[in-house]
Amino acid sequence: MAYFCDLGAGQSVYLENVHHQTLVTVANSHPGQQQQSSSGFQTGSWTAPPEVVRSPIGFTVKLQTDRGDWFVSIQGTRLSVSNEAPSWAEAQSLPVESVAQKPTSAMPPMQPMPPMPPMQPMTMGNMQMDQGAMSMQMGNMRLSMNPIGRSQSDLSHDQAQTTTVASKASSTADGPQKFCCQCGTQIKPGDRFCAHCGHQLNEAVGA
Repeated sequence: MAYFCDLGAGQSVYLENVHHQTLVTVANSHPGQQQQSSSGFQTGSWTAPPEVVRSPIGFTVKLQTDRGDWFVSIQGTRLSVSNEAPSWAEAQSLPVESVAQKPTSAMPPMQPMPPMPPMQPMTMGNMQMDQGAMSMQMGNMRLSMNPIGRSQSDLSHDQAQTTTVASKASSTADGPQKFCCQCGTQIKPGDRFCAHCGHQLNEAVGA
């Protein structure tokens, strides 16, 4: 036969007599955690149900066995046994109930941690930093360290600049450009007269 006693404040004691040994288990249950300590004492077989009392110095379990009376002192999770009766001054008896097996208090399962929200861009005055795109913008100036994440407008602007540079390079590939001294129209190589105003050139262009 086993016995259970609620000591209060989330603490309880479980008592069991197995052959000539007394098993004492003290459990402390609090939200989010549970502690338990057990000890066995050679006391002999019980001749009466155990008694539990509360005193100013802690709790005491009285055991009546075929080898005499034993007293188990409970102070927090520390257990000690003695065959000398302690002082019962201001002692209060606690109810003890018989149980079929050791009661267990299952801890609630831990809840999964919620995912961290995405970091918002940091803003200081007119300067804005975006860690996701590895970019920083201050006024009209933007600095990006992630060329893969560049916007479509930035790529279109770069392509337009590349086309302009290529056009200028192709126009100057054949040599320096020349213009009519009369009207300023561009002159093609080999021209003797201006195609726009008909002005006679001093010499054939490109000759």
